[in-house]
Amino acid sequence: MIKVEIVSGFLGAGKTTFINKRLKELKEEFSEEKIVLIENEFGDISIDSEFIVEGVKIEEISSGCICCVLKENFKESLEKIIENDIDRIIIEPTGLGILGEILKILKSKKISKRCEIVAVTTVIDGKNYLEQIEIFGSFFMDQIENAKTLYISKIDDLEVENISEIERSLKEINSKAKTIFEIKDIKSMSITDFKIDIERLKQILETLSSEQYGKVLRGKGFLGNCSFNIVNGEYELVEERVKRNNKLILIGDLDRENIRKLFK
Repeated sequence: MIKVEIVSGFLGAGKTTFINKRLKELKEEFSEEKIVLIENEFGDISIDSEFIVEGVKIEEISSGCICCVLKENFKESLEKIIENDIDRIIIEPTGLGILGEILKILKSKKISKRCEIVAVTTVIDGKNYLEQIEIFGSFFMDQIENAKTLYISKIDDLEVENISEIERSLKEINSKAKTIFEIKDIKSMSITDFKIDIERLKQILETLSSEQYGKVLRGKGFLGNCSFNIVNGEYELVEERVKRNNKLILIGDLDRENIRKLFK
């Protein structure tokens, strides 16, 4: 069976960047794989194909959208492509594409006999998502509803509250999809059984909140009968009745080596 991956996403979300990264991964893992990229440009001229990694055969379908005016052309093109000796097809619909319609074409009798859909990813522009979902409504939501994975790009400069709001909105539309946030150099770390007092903990939380040792997206932990949280550059300490083992979990762009030194 030919493996098929679909990379959908609204205009400017970062599909080409995502596909390039994916193609490099595939080339490293399956160097002998024969890959065809089907790229759909709404206009007459394709620009994105010039940015795709070498060694990948590109089939371009321009001057329309493969899920509507070019539906039959796309189906016929795909039926011809799968007659060749290939291992994987990656489909990049235009940003104006309706993902649900593309999936219907792939599930048609002749194509489904030769092809297996292994990934359906929608790339989402985190910076503009909340505005786009308001403006484009059901048209935009179709790409989210039919995805197996939601990949949110452009969130490096967003506040934690904005990221949480995006995640909440996406879960309301598609609770079954896996959500991945693209954050450069994101790390996680945990520290357990540290021996410090409450005053020292306050100093450490002040330091971590100031981004002196990297950007902490989320942090939480326990010290004796106190719990603590770090969110969006601020921390809080809450006294509780239950005493727990001392531990800390941090997520973000972290200087882990120096953070560990704070607790010694």
